[in-house]
Amino acid sequence: MATKLDPKQITLVATFVSAGVANGASGWMIVGGKLKKIPPRSIKQLQAVSQMLNAADAVGNARLAAQLQQTAIEVANEAVH
Repeated sequence: MATKLDPKQITLVATFVSAGVANGASGWMIVGGKLKKIPPRSIKQLQAVSQMLNAADAVGNARLAAQLQQTAIEVANEAVH
């Protein structure tokens, strides 16, 4: 049985963010000691993830909140891979 992942427990910590990424463009980040190339769309995707998680906290429907959390995980995965 798969373990449910709580997206609110996920934190990406970058030890370095290139100027391009910091300004919403493409560039590089160091996450977990590994260099990650960040395409320009990734920052917008990660911002959307944050908004989805905030919406999941605010919605009064547990099923909808779970769907938002799952979608947030999928978008975050796409953004960093």
